[in-house]
Amino acid sequence: MIAFYITAHGYGHAGRSLEVIDELQKFEPVTIVTEVPEEFFQPRFQGPYRRRAFDCGLIQKDSVRGDVPATLRKIQAIMARSEELLAQEREFLSHFSRVVVDSPSLPLEAARAAGIPGVALTSFGWDYIYRPFAQQDPAWNAVCQWFQEGYQQASLALQYPFSAPIKENAETVPLVARPGRNRRQEIAEETGADPGKPWAVVWFHDLELDPKCLGTLPYELFTRMNWPQARLSGASFSDIVASADVVVTKPGFGIVSDCIANDKPIVYVPRDDFAEAYLLEDAIQRYTAWSRIEPAALYSGHWLPSLEQARQRRPAQPPPAQNGAAQIAQRILRC
Repeated sequence: MIAFYITAHGYGHAGRSLEVIDELQKFEPVTIVTEVPEEFFQPRFQGPYRRRAFDCGLIQKDSVRGDVPATLRKIQAIMARSEELLAQEREFLSHFSRVVVDSPSLPLEAARAAGIPGVALTSFGWDYIYRPFAQQDPAWNAVCQWFQEGYQQASLALQYPFSAPIKENAETVPLVARPGRNRRQEIAEETGADPGKPWAVVWFHDLELDPKCLGTLPYELFTRMNWPQARLSGASFSDIVASADVVVTKPGFGIVSDCIANDKPIVYVPRDDFAEAYLLEDAIQRYTAWSRIEPAALYSGHWLPSLEQARQRRPAQPPPAQNGAAQIAQRILRC
């Protein structure tokens, strides 16, 4: 049996982990351990689910702006329970064959203590994300050290392309991203969207923006935010991306991977408080057609120049290898 621990920082980690879990379950049963809601994994995953958290990601004010002091308080509370949590996980893992994490570190220590392999499968470690915060508050140094020491307990480290390695000798694996199917006509009939207009997927969990400022934008907007002009479809997210003309988002590993897989332009807003964003901006500019929109333009609704610029570009380089779930699963099973 495999215990798969997933951070609840956004759903990108959970989405790509689910692809790998689908492949692992062909050979061994999997238990998911996370604070991502159980319904996110259904109906594709019907196995055991255990609600636990061993990291807190970056607490957000909205999808673009993080709350660094609140994040520090939350992770320090988790660290204060380290010994208790480690003992609990070591006992929990007594009947498991291996552990996989994306991206908490304490379960890797628990796997080592339980005498089973621990696999880190991720695009970054939290020490990499948090280290710049120590310039303002030295308390972050202890947090980074705690995560770094945990990651060093991994038996195997697998890193995706354009990632920050968490351990020396990490092996690079393909992206876990599959192109969707262009269903534009079906989605238009379902949602009432005009197939003759350009379509933009607006991919943020939350955005403190008055949607009225987008009222004259000549685009159909597909977003799960509660905007009057939002188009909502029951199609899979990958199919919606494949059917659209452009994606507006922040640099996140999952959405960047989806845009690469579907050859879709990205309009992205910079994230200066999240270190991974610099790696992702480089990947965006290499592998997608793109345009950068500054926060002032994003929040004021001045989107049109950026949308048009992204759609006029072409990617600078061919995409990296994709469809890596089966390959990754086999590497985990061999450890």
